[in-house]
Amino acid sequence: MAQKRKAASRKTSSRAGSKKNSSGFSLGKFILGVLILGGLGYTGLALREGELVPESIREFRLESPLNGDRIKAEPGSENTGSEVISAPESTSEPSNNEDLNYSEFDLYFTSAFDFMWPAYNTNDAIIERPYYTLRYNEDHEQAMWVAYKLVADSLNRPTFDRADDFREDPRVRTGSASLADYRGSGYDRGHLAPAADFSYDEFALSQSFYMSNMSPQDPGFNRGIWKKLESKVRDWAKENGVVYVVTGPVLKSGLKSIGPNKVSVPEYYYKIVLDIDRPEIKAIAFLMKNEKSSNELSSFVVTIDEIERLTRLDFFPSIPDELENMLESTVMTSRWNFD
Repeated sequence: MAQKRKAASRKTSSRAGSKKNSSGFSLGKFILGVLILGGLGYTGLALREGELVPESIREFRLESPLNGDRIKAEPGSENTGSEVISAPESTSEPSNNEDLNYSEFDLYFTSAFDFMWPAYNTNDAIIERPYYTLRYNEDHEQAMWVAYKLVADSLNRPTFDRADDFREDPRVRTGSASLADYRGSGYDRGHLAPAADFSYDEFALSQSFYMSNMSPQDPGFNRGIWKKLESKVRDWAKENGVVYVVTGPVLKSGLKSIGPNKVSVPEYYYKIVLDIDRPEIKAIAFLMKNEKSSNELSSFVVTIDEIERLTRLDFFPSIPDELENMLESTVMTSRWNFD
């Protein structure tokens, strides 16, 4: 009898527990139902008011790195270094339409991490560093472009002496050019992003000496007109507060090469400077032959469109088309101080 009573007691306890669980489960469904009804009510109200989400959430933008859909160049539009590009005998006729109202443009795009980069694909050899970014071209063993922001406050700081610590770039997976490539070649290891632009920070200055930031330059060019242009760009950064710089060689097939890694010797170099701050948004582009010159800097000014034609690169792709077209088709020499 005692055993039967115990068994009955266990059955009763089991039924009680089952009822308790059933009651708890029903409460969960009740709470879920309330949440669903609340959500439906909010949705109906939002649709009626024309607002589905709060304004603070609507205005939030998440910038996704390597967003191929937004930054990808048109197929076949980009020079990989193997195409033959004719040397520039004369520049295109510039447009003089500078009558845009800059206040009409929302400059939200300048906050993107890759705003200053030419159009690129996610499989390109992009090397991003704290102070500059480059795209490496293995066929020519140098960067196709180097892009960076130049700020007056940084340039006004005390400077560090350069240590000339030229070295291979460990982040170039295929291997960068080496010191041996330039040894005895007769060419300078010419900076694309100049060391003096980063002399305000010892670490930044050192990073400018990676071989991925070098290109074979004629000594008279590197130490003459190219250096003069680099100095002028720093002056413009101090005058305007902030400028964006994109610079590089014009790469094509058939170029002379030096060293064991066959580093191409470019015939031309370009430099593009952008001032995107109101009230006067402006840009200027230079195309220079890799040779000594005593000409005035202003004589090397061309349109950005001309640089794009030669390099097959698309500069500043995130700028709204109307503003981009004006900046890239217009020679704005008068807006930059050459004194």
